[in-house]
Amino acid sequence: MEARPMNILWDLDGTLVDSMPVIAQAMNQTRAAFDLAPLSFDELRPFIGPSIHPTFAHFLNTNDDALVDAAVRHYRALCDDTLADIPVFEGVESVLGALAEAGCQQFVATAKYRPVARELLTLTGLDRWFIEVYGSEDGGVFGHKPELLAHLLSEEGLSPAETLMIGDTHYDMEAARANDLTAIGVAWGYGENNALQEGGAHRLVDTPDELLAAIRASLVCVC
Repeated sequence: MEARPMNILWDLDGTLVDSMPVIAQAMNQTRAAFDLAPLSFDELRPFIGPSIHPTFAHFLNTNDDALVDAAVRHYRALCDDTLADIPVFEGVESVLGALAEAGCQQFVATAKYRPVARELLTLTGLDRWFIEVYGSEDGGVFGHKPELLAHLLSEEGLSPAETLMIGDTHYDMEAARANDLTAIGVAWGYGENNALQEGGAHRLVDTPDELLAAIRASLVCVC
């Protein structure tokens, strides 16, 4: 057996950090600013993961790009004020450190606005573990996860056969499958296990320790 290099792509919200309370609050405050009633955590849960632009187009029931952009700007301003309140999931940083020690290249792949994702990683101190952060750009560019992963793979010159995606929603699993990546779903986030399986997860893990074991099993191939 011979160890092979492994590239690890991490989702952010619900995988690395527990941002649901902050996101839910900002979404409901934005809804209120546009005369919409608040939603419960369970009602908002399906909107954690996909691009924020189609989310607010759905909330506002509109195809008016200017109106959606205004809502997104309002939402992002609210999020900016609370980034420092977002905690890292317990046990995750030890996994990041172990993978770095093993020689893995690690990247963040998130539908979150890229500048905000970078700031959040800096505030939490997680930025030191990642080669680069990939996220959505202005106007929702790369907000669609399969497109984002394809862009990341191309920019970094990564082989799909040596790359795996870790995420907490079916969006992450579907995006990984669309790009021929190994997909690992984590159960501590905001997605449901059955949705992760239906999205194409090769494996589900309940804890960071289980995740590390699953990744280590993928680091070795018979050559």
